[in-house]
Amino acid sequence: MAKGRGKKKKGVFSFFQGKKAKRQQGRTASFMEGIQLFSAFFLLFLFGIFLFRKAHQTQWYFPASVLKHQAAMERVAKEKGLEEDLDVLFAIMTVESHGKLKDVMQSSESKGLPVNTLDTDASIEQGLKYYKDLKEKARTLGLEEKAVIQAYNYGPGFLYYVEKNGGKYTDALAEEFAKNMAKGKTIKYSHPIAKKENGGYRYLYGNMFYARVVEETLQFHREKNKMEITTVQKILMTATAGLFLYIMLLETFMTDSDSTARVFKMSVRELRNKNVNTLFKNQGIYNGLLGLALLYGVYSPGANVELTLVLCSIMFLVAVYGAISSDKMILLKQGGLPFLSLLSLILKW
Repeated sequence: MAKGRGKKKKGVFSFFQGKKAKRQQGRTASFMEGIQLFSAFFLLFLFGIFLFRKAHQTQWYFPASVLKHQAAMERVAKEKGLEEDLDVLFAIMTVESHGKLKDVMQSSESKGLPVNTLDTDASIEQGLKYYKDLKEKARTLGLEEKAVIQAYNYGPGFLYYVEKNGGKYTDALAEEFAKNMAKGKTIKYSHPIAKKENGGYRYLYGNMFYARVVEETLQFHREKNKMEITTVQKILMTATAGLFLYIMLLETFMTDSDSTARVFKMSVRELRNKNVNTLFKNQGIYNGLLGLALLYGVYSPGANVELTLVLCSIMFLVAVYGAISSDKMILLKQGGLPFLSLLSLILKW
């Protein structure tokens, strides 16, 4: 009898141990499924960012005669750590020669040589070296980009002149420097900026309008590359934000209403369950904050395009998860607008 009772106890013990092991296995399997799902979502998110960055990478808006030197400019700029200044350097080349002269950067004089001495490759090498030297001097003196651009035309002495006269570039300083160096002598200059400002002349030393002419060329390029939210994107993302604010209204403020019960295919009684009710309210706040953040990204000054991309990605991935774990229609109802918003950002609608 004692042996029988021992076997019975052992059998009961084994039964509970087996159930515990199964529960543990179930938790482990759920955890692994969660990790796999998160990894898939994360990779999808990264792929979306990659597509967006690729679609919005810098395009060069300079004359074809300038861009034929793009490979050489990019190579030398990389060697000298000037990749971020390439747009400025292309603008300088545009103003100096439109890429059509042998000495494309007009940099022979900066090396103490007669004008147009250097060939194209040597001109690019010397021009970028000269620009880098000026940039480093300007950094030491606490001067900005515009002073560096004007100094490319005047020489490094202009940087020290600016530093001694207030430490900030102004067009008046550029004019004053040229006037002093030219001893007041002038020459006709037909550029629209000069005609508008003084009837069409400059002092006979360098070009006192140089920084402004380069900046005008540069501004055209930068405006073309500016990431702005289009009207179509605004409409789609505003609708997306409205959808998520509506979900917050249902989940947080109308938690146990007939409308919420109908949308989520649950009974009012189920929604009044304390745990379910709390869960819905918290989830509603999360959805509402996503909607508000998206509106901020769309309508804040200098609208943040990348922020809107991240938020729309999160909204879409949440809908994908809901479709996998609950109801496939969630992908269309909750994920449709975020998906269209993402497409509009990536494809530049």
